[in-house]
Amino acid sequence: MVIKTILIFLIALLGYSEWLTGTSYLQRPIVLGPLVGLVMGDMVTGTIMGATMELAMVGAISVGAYNPPDTISGTILGVSLAMQAGADASAALTLGIPIATIVLALDTALGQPVMLLLVHRIDKNVEDGDTKAITRNMLIAGYAQSWCGLLIIPLAFFFGADAVASLLNIIPDFVQTGMDVAAAFLPALGFAMLAQMIMNKTVAPFFFAGFFLVAYFGISTTGVAIFAAIIVVAMTVLGDKKKAEQPAAATEDPAIGSGFDEF
Repeated sequence: MVIKTILIFLIALLGYSEWLTGTSYLQRPIVLGPLVGLVMGDMVTGTIMGATMELAMVGAISVGAYNPPDTISGTILGVSLAMQAGADASAALTLGIPIATIVLALDTALGQPVMLLLVHRIDKNVEDGDTKAITRNMLIAGYAQSWCGLLIIPLAFFFGADAVASLLNIIPDFVQTGMDVAAAFLPALGFAMLAQMIMNKTVAPFFFAGFFLVAYFGISTTGVAIFAAIIVVAMTVLGDKKKAEQPAAATEDPAIGSGFDEF
C-alpha cells in the first residue's frame, strides 16, 4: 500500500507539472486515468474510468479568470478509490466531481496566496540579480499553488479506501441508480459545454455531418475520423490550388520606378 501511495503521489506530481511542460495536457483525465489503472493493476479499467471522466470534464478548461475544477485530484482519487472499492465508472465520476471542486476551492484559498508570496520574492531576486534564486523560487511557486492537492491526494488514497468502500456498500439502490443516471448525463453536459465554446457557422455543418453519419449510417468513430481526415486533405489541396490560380498582383517595371522619390 505504501508503494502504491508513493506512485499515486508521483502521478499527482506529474499532473501538477503541466504548467512546467508547456501546456502538454498532462492534467487531463484521459492521461491520468490509465496511469492510475496501471498502479492499481488494471490499466483497462483505469482507461475506461479516465475516459468517462474526460467526457464529463471536456469543457473544464481555464479561460480568462475562470478556474475549472481540479481535474487532477478528481481523476486520481475518483479512479483509484472506485477501483479499490470494486465500483464502476459511475462511482469514479460521482466521487471525482465533488473532490475536484473541493480541491479547487482549497487551492484557491490556501495555494494561490503562497504562490503570490513567492512571486513577490522573485521580484526581489530580479532586483538583486540572483538568477539561481529566481529559478528556485519559480519552481517552488509553480508547485506551491497546488500544495493542497499534492497533500490531499496521497493521504486520501492511503486512509480513505476502506471508508469509501463502506460508504458505497451502504448507499441505497435508488441512490445508486441516480448516480448511474448522473454519470450518463454528465458526459453529455461536457460535450455541450465544449460545443458552446467551439461552435460557429463554419464548424456546425461538419459537426452535424458527423452526427448523422453515426446515427443513420452506423459508421464507427474511427470511420468518421477517417472521413474527416479525407475532407481536411481535400479542402487543403483545393484551397492551395485556388490560391495558385489567382492572378499575381501586378508588379511595377523597375525601369519606370515605384513612384517613390527618396530624394
